[in-house]
Amino acid sequence: MREGYHNLHIITVDGQDRIYEDGGILYEDGVITHVGDRAYIEEKAGELKIELKDGKGRYLFPGLINTHTHLYQDIMKGMGSDLSLEEWFPKSMAPAGAVLRERHVAAGVRLGLAEAIRCGVTTVADYMQLQPVKGLGKLELTIAKEMGVRMVYGRGYRDIGKKELVEKPEDVFADVTALKEEFEGDGMFRIWLAPAAGWGASTGLLRATREYADRNDTPVMMHMFETGTDDAISRERNGKSAIRHYEETGLLGPGLLAVHSVAIGEEEIRAYARNQVSVSYNPIANMYLASGVAPVGEMLKAGITVAIGTDGAGSNNDNDMLEAMKFGALLQKTFHKDPLAMTAGGMLRMATIEGARALGMDRITGSVEEGKKADFFLFDPSKSVKSCPVHDIVATLIYSGDHKAVDTVVINGNTVLEDGRFLLADEKEILDDAQLMADDLVRCIQENQG
Repeated sequence: MREGYHNLHIITVDGQDRIYEDGGILYEDGVITHVGDRAYIEEKAGELKIELKDGKGRYLFPGLINTHTHLYQDIMKGMGSDLSLEEWFPKSMAPAGAVLRERHVAAGVRLGLAEAIRCGVTTVADYMQLQPVKGLGKLELTIAKEMGVRMVYGRGYRDIGKKELVEKPEDVFADVTALKEEFEGDGMFRIWLAPAAGWGASTGLLRATREYADRNDTPVMMHMFETGTDDAISRERNGKSAIRHYEETGLLGPGLLAVHSVAIGEEEIRAYARNQVSVSYNPIANMYLASGVAPVGEMLKAGITVAIGTDGAGSNNDNDMLEAMKFGALLQKTFHKDPLAMTAGGMLRMATIEGARALGMDRITGSVEEGKKADFFLFDPSKSVKSCPVHDIVATLIYSGDHKAVDTVVINGNTVLEDGRFLLADEKEILDDAQLMADDLVRCIQENQG
């Protein structure tokens, strides 16, 4: 199907950072075929007999890419407040994970994806690190398909921890293989390996992870150096630093997304760069759990791809990428006492094309270019007291961005949000179910704890 818009202000985030102040876009079967000045687009539309939609002067951005979240946690907002990471997981997440069931996951995923769409997100990397019952991957990917969201699904697992959460490697890899066979192929879904963290995975499991990854061309995401715990446990358990342990097990490599990477120094950064590891920066979770500040500038100087994520609502309290971009930029400025430590333009790239690069998807999404997927959103500052007026639209999006100004979202050429209304989901039903399942989850935790 051929579709298109004119009368748009287009921010492409392409290799030349081209901006079309009065532009348009054409796309067919999910792929951008033409993007440029309005006159050019109107001429092409006439030749192809495409009836253009009026962009009404709105701003078109590439869809945002959230490189790290835990969607099921969207029904856990407000649980586990004011704790450190080392307290938060055993006191809040582990008890919930032990009783987590399909109904809870479904409610959290639907709410999390609805929130993502409202914030202009078109690709979500979800790290489903808890798998207390079988079939959660298929459940989540089916919901993503129904809601039209592009997803990288990280199939989480561990072999150290609560017995309800520990799995055999062969069962994990069989599930990953089955999910790949069922959902991969059209570019909308990719299945990754997601060992929980160094402290939740034995040496044998990390080696097995690398072996499966190499044999099946499957990338890996893992929580790494969120705090100093990785290093402390590795030295106690393995007699060596965590980064040395990770390198010796073969974990480090081009297909690895290191989530957080806060408690790192020169040695870790050199190892990341040497092994072409990418990083997902999660500023709000790092602040919420008082974990520290990721050395983003140092990693960028070393040539490391750094993207951004919200983290799960359990350690963020929302899935708002607009908020994450603002806090992510401001945290770097404040920590370094340098207003240029992270600019609005740099943060936009981190949330779009760099996110795509970190997920190995930069050839198909992350910028508005001919030949790439039609993943974009229309931003209307006049619909938000927070986002209006505009002097510099990129600064407005990063520092004054509001989900109320996200007017339309297109993913793979399909409109999933239009004029602020969901086309593929019932928002009221999602909200009602989320509260019911949040209450149910608490009841299940209390019953399990006796």
